Amino acid sequence: MAKQSGFERILYFDMLRGLAIICVVIIHSSNMGFQFPDDSFNFNFTILSRQLINIAVPLFLAISGYFLIKKNISNLDEYFSFIKKQIPKIYIPFLFWSSVLFILGVLIFNKSIFHELFKLVIFQSSGPYYFIALIIQYYMLLPLLKHLANFRGLIISLVISLVTVGIIFYIRNYMGINLPLILYAGNFPILLVFFVLGLYLGSLKEISINNKLLISLIITFYLLSCLESYFIYSLFGDGGIAATAMKPTSFMFSIFLIIYLFKNIDFFKSKILEYLGKISFGIYLIHVFMLAVIPPLIIKFSPSLVENQFIYQFILASTTLIFCFLIILIARKILPIKIIEIIGFK
Repeated sequence: MAKQSGFERILYFDMLRGLAIICVVIIHSSNMGFQFPDDSFNFNFTILSRQLINIAVPLFLAISGYFLIKKNISNLDEYFSFIKKQIPKIYIPFLFWSSVLFILGVLIFNKSIFHELFKLVIFQSSGPYYFIALIIQYYMLLPLLKHLANFRGLIISLVISLVTVGIIFYIRNYMGINLPLILYAGNFPILLVFFVLGLYLGSLKEISINNKLLISLIITFYLLSCLESYFIYSLFGDGGIAATAMKPTSFMFSIFLIIYLFKNIDFFKSKILEYLGKISFGIYLIHVFMLAVIPPLIIKFSPSLVENQFIYQFILASTTLIFCFLIILIARKILPIKIIEIIGFK
């Protein structure tokens, strides 16, 4: 979602962003599947499909790292210039749309001003906005994280991420402490390995690992992530916890898939994915509004669609993407460039 800045644009990575934002929208369209019995098609389709698309946020982070390794921040002046330029690009649009949600919450839904303001301050006006806090942390830590852009640093970051995942999993599911999303997904150690993986891959002239081995590892860890999901469900009876990307096998699946995608540049070509990638940040910012409006309309006009999660998710996700695309396209044609930058549609 975060944009390339100061570097030659590589269209293939726009396509990867397009793929990632589609996965984000599908993930956020899938939660209704967990309301069905665990022996139903809908439940199992949701569990199994989520293991494929859980790569969304890891892929965005890896793309950011891939380009930021090339950023020269060898002294304080360069570092502060980078921070001054990079953070407002994502924080100002976040603040704009969070303010819209704040106004809607207070005036339309009669929520507490203090409560809605607190959510805005902690990047939780909408759940997915935790990503803004997360990427800002990586921007601020970039001089230190660059030192991890080697094989040893990658292993260290993997250990840090997996240990953090284990600690948070224990706190939430064994201690029963209900942590907010910003704490269990928006803290920099938990997804550190993916940003560092991007830094590492961006520093390499060539990725030497064999494609056949990569494909074998991708398939193996996808299957293991499915098994781990069902095992977690057997322990806690919660489909959302079972399907989460925050588990070791999902991390390994995403790592090897990212390596494969970065190794095989021009692996696929799509003008649609390319354009979606270029506007992925705008889609990320406004898709939460679409997902609040569209599901009730689907249920009102065609309630039977909910009975098949494959069809329901396809219609919900595709409709959301189409409306986001049209809103951004129209806005870019009629609004001044300064407004476009403020709302994150550039």
